[in-house]
Amino acid sequence: MYGMYGMYGVYSCKQEGGDCLINSYRHILEMVLLVIMSAIGTRVLKKMIFSYRGEFLRAGFAGTDMSKSSRPVLPEAQGVLAGAVYIAIMFLFIPVPFWRHLFGRTYFLPVVEVNASITTIYQSDLLFKSQFIHYLAGLLSICCMIFLGFADDALDLPWRHKLLMPSVASLPLLMVHLANEGTTKIIVPIFLRSVFGHSIDIGVLYYVYMGLLAVFCTNAINIYAGINGLEVGQSIIIACSVILFNIIELQGYLWRVHLFSLYFLIPFVAVSFALYQKNKFPASIFVGDTFCYFAGMTLAVVGILGHFSKTLLLFFLPQIVNFVYSIPQLYALVPCPRHRLPRYNPDDGLLYPSKVRFHPKSLSRVGEFLLRACARLRLVGCSTVGAFVPPQQDPPTDSTNAGDRVQEEIVEVTNFTLINFVLRICGPMTEAGTTRTLLGLQVFCSCVAFVIRYPLAWVFYDVPSH
Repeated sequence: MYGMYGMYGVYSCKQEGGDCLINSYRHILEMVLLVIMSAIGTRVLKKMIFSYRGEFLRAGFAGTDMSKSSRPVLPEAQGVLAGAVYIAIMFLFIPVPFWRHLFGRTYFLPVVEVNASITTIYQSDLLFKSQFIHYLAGLLSICCMIFLGFADDALDLPWRHKLLMPSVASLPLLMVHLANEGTTKIIVPIFLRSVFGHSIDIGVLYYVYMGLLAVFCTNAINIYAGINGLEVGQSIIIACSVILFNIIELQGYLWRVHLFSLYFLIPFVAVSFALYQKNKFPASIFVGDTFCYFAGMTLAVVGILGHFSKTLLLFFLPQIVNFVYSIPQLYALVPCPRHRLPRYNPDDGLLYPSKVRFHPKSLSRVGEFLLRACARLRLVGCSTVGAFVPPQQDPPTDSTNAGDRVQEEIVEVTNFTLINFVLRICGPMTEAGTTRTLLGLQVFCSCVAFVIRYPLAWVFYDVPSH
C-alpha cells in the first residue's frame, strides 16, 4: 500500500539541482555517525542492565524462568532500558540529518546554496518540514508504546487493553498523515486495473488499516514469545531484513523514504543486540512486554512512514502464521490458559508441547468444529486423558445412585502456538535448540519474503527498474 511520496519531496537527482554526488557523501557521513552513536548506545545499555538489575528486583519487576530446573528469579521489563537508550540516540541524532535547516544553510554549504535555484530551495524546505514532522511523530508513537508497555508490565493489563494501546500510540502518525494531506489511495494490481482502474481511494479505511497494522505488529511479537531470546531474536531478524530491503531500494527513485527508515532501524538493531546478549539462553534478564511493544511499534512506524507496509508484512510471515494458528484460543473458541509456554521436563532438560485440558461439551459448535478439523489435519495433538463424573443436579433417589451416572471424557489438546507446533513436528528439544530452530525459520521466511517481494512484485505492480 503506497502513499503519496510527494509529501517527502521525492524527486529525481536532476530535479534536485545536480547535487546528487554531494548528497551521497553527506548521507554516507550521516550513516557513519548513526552507526557510531548506536555502538556507543549498545555499550551504555549493557552497563545500565548491569547497574539497574537490583533496582528492578527490589521494585518487584521479577519473573521466574520456568524452563530451568533451578527456577531462577530474573529482573523483568528490561525492554524499558533499551527503549530509553534508543530514544536518547534518536534525539541526539536529530541535528545530523537536519543540521542545514536547523542551523543555517548558507553558512555550512555556501557553494551549493548559491548555485541552487529558488525552486530547489523551496522544495528542500518542504522536504525538511515534512521529514522533520514525521521523524518526531514516529518518535512520539514509539515513546507512547514504551510507556504503555511498561505500564502493562507493572499492572498486568487485560488483553482488551493490550489491543487498544497500539491504536492509541499510533494516533500521532495518523494525525500527521491527515494534516499533511497524505493520500488514502491504494495501487490496484495490474490484472484488476481493467475493472477498478490504477488506484482506489479507500478514504478512512486507510487510517483504519494503518492503526490495525500497529496493533498487529506489537501483539504479533508479544504472543510469539516465551523462551529465552525469541522475542529479541525475531525482532532483530525482521529489522535486519527491512534494513537490507531499504539498502536495495536506495538505488531507486524513492530512496529518501528508505533512508528515512534506516534512521529508525539502525539504532533499534544496536540496542536490541545488547538486549539479546543478556536474554539469550541462559537468560539473565527478561525483556517483558515493554520490548515487544517497543519493537512492534518501531517496525510499524517505518512501514507506515516508508509506505512499504505490504513488504513489512512479508517479513512477519512466522508471526502471521502464529496469529492465525492461535485464533481458536485467542478468541476463546478453545480454552486458553494464561501461559502457553512449552512444558519443561526437569528429568531430561527438554521442552515439550504444553497442553490444556477441558471438557469437550464446554466448546461451542464453532469451537468443536475447529478442534475436530485441526486434530484431523494433525495441526494439534488431541487425546483423551481420563473421565470425570459431572455434578448431579438433583438429589439421588432410590432408583438412582452415583454409580449409575455416566462418566464423561476429558480432552487434552496441545496449545495453539507455533512454538508448540514446531516441538510436535521436530520432537522435544532444549530451550536453546528450540530458539535456534525458530530463529532459523524466521531467517528462512525472510528469504522467502525477498523472493516474493521482487519477482512477484514485477508481475502484479509497476515496479520501477533500478
